[in-house]
Amino acid sequence: MFGFLIKKNFCDGWDNLLSVVLVNVIFLFVGIGVVFLNAIANGVILFQVIAFILTFILLSIVAFAYGDSAADIADFKGIRLVDFFKAIPGVLKDASLFGLMCSLIIMISTFSIRYYITETQSLVSFCIGMIILWLDVFFFMAIQWFIPIRSTMHNDFKKCLKKCFIIFFDNTGFSIAMTIYNLVLIVLSVAFIGFLPSVTGWLIANCNALRILLYKYDYLEEHPELQTKKERKQIPWEELIYEDRETLGPRKLKSFLFPWKED
Repeated sequence: MFGFLIKKNFCDGWDNLLSVVLVNVIFLFVGIGVVFLNAIANGVILFQVIAFILTFILLSIVAFAYGDSAADIADFKGIRLVDFFKAIPGVLKDASLFGLMCSLIIMISTFSIRYYITETQSLVSFCIGMIILWLDVFFFMAIQWFIPIRSTMHNDFKKCLKKCFIIFFDNTGFSIAMTIYNLVLIVLSVAFIGFLPSVTGWLIANCNALRILLYKYDYLEEHPELQTKKERKQIPWEELIYEDRETLGPRKLKSFLFPWKED
């Protein structure tokens, strides 16, 4: 199942390469802009805090705006670059809340972890600092589902946040695997100077992952007789993704380089 997910992510990224690269460039320029903003604020703590929060809000707006396109790509639908720009007004509220939430958590956690682990020399303080660190890790592994959930289900902010943790705790292993996969995407993004796969690649990957996970819940809803934890883990993934596998097709190397030569 995970192998199919990786293949579909690559195919979807390749088939929508223009929008992927262009939105990544926009994300990159926004990132460069906020770096200069942070440099200007250097030395003034209040301005640094404002600049840090604004950084996350602006980057979140770009990510949220592409979320609907990523969800459409995951559903084998065609997209237009103009859809990204049309989506911006509709995501301002949730993207701003998301950026504010993430930036505050990072700032508070960074201060707390540094205080308890490095400045307070005691075993109890060290344990408290490690607990905060692991809580942050679990939190960010959970909210990796936020944009895909919002873009796919169109729920409000609170419901999206709640569903993030439901999905995380119900699919912890898969969420950890996706976190590792996303870290690999980050490394590749650095290698390709942010052009690929970057934020759009991450969004497409997580929307595809959520699409597959939703098949599981549809299956469980159709089979209420599966009550025990062991039974609910016996998901026939190959059967559930069969139609998607057929729709995607074998996709030989020639189809990527010379699509017009495909029969």
